Amino acid sequence: MPAVVGIIQARLASSRLPGKILAPLAGRPLLGLLSERLRSARVDEWWLATTRGPEDDLTAAWGDALGLRVLRGERDDVLSRFTAIVRESRPDWIVRVTADDPFADGELVNALLDALGEAEKEGSWVGLAGAARLLPLGYGAELARASDLLASEREIPAAEPWHRSHVTSWLRSRSEPFLAPAPADWPARPDWRWTVDTPEDLAMARAAFDLFGPRAAELSYPEMVARLDAHPEVAGANLHVRQKAVEEG
Repeated sequence: MPAVVGIIQARLASSRLPGKILAPLAGRPLLGLLSERLRSARVDEWWLATTRGPEDDLTAAWGDALGLRVLRGERDDVLSRFTAIVRESRPDWIVRVTADDPFADGELVNALLDALGEAEKEGSWVGLAGAARLLPLGYGAELARASDLLASEREIPAAEPWHRSHVTSWLRSRSEPFLAPAPADWPARPDWRWTVDTPEDLAMARAAFDLFGPRAAELSYPEMVARLDAHPEVAGANLHVRQKAVEEG
């Protein structure tokens, strides 16, 4: 089997919602909840990629406490943090998860990993078939070939620095994905917004995880959707928030 490393990118100084990775959700910091929800993913190890800035001393300490391996690197060149981890751990593939997305889980990662046997033969990255038409924004993970990620670091033109913030956007712009099938029982909710980028997003996530109750760290995607279907006022609370364009960094 190919070696796979999972990487969570996180920093305390978010432009629109500073400190969000330590904001409380379901009785624990967001980063802690996300780490728990990813625990069932079939990866060889999990890393936290954060910055060298003094404000992220706390982020790094929290990553250590959660049992994550920690890499501290450039503030804005997020790609360089990922490639440093690739050079350190030498995986065949990496899973990228952002700390903006506390709803992500091991089931989602494993749906991508299930396609690796075929993806090894073709493609630089693995996506989920129909994800844009199926999943809420923020219920996501990415799987990228490590060698191609290293190549992208050399290829990105200086005039397009945003690709270094988004890690895989250069790869995605240059190649077609290998598409993994989504589980048949996943209901389509593409209009929902499950990422945490603004105060409105955080308020929605807090209300959602309060609904999820004591099993918040282990609920599956269909179970989360079912709970929120019964409370449309929660699922719809942040639908007006504008997602930043890739070029905005």
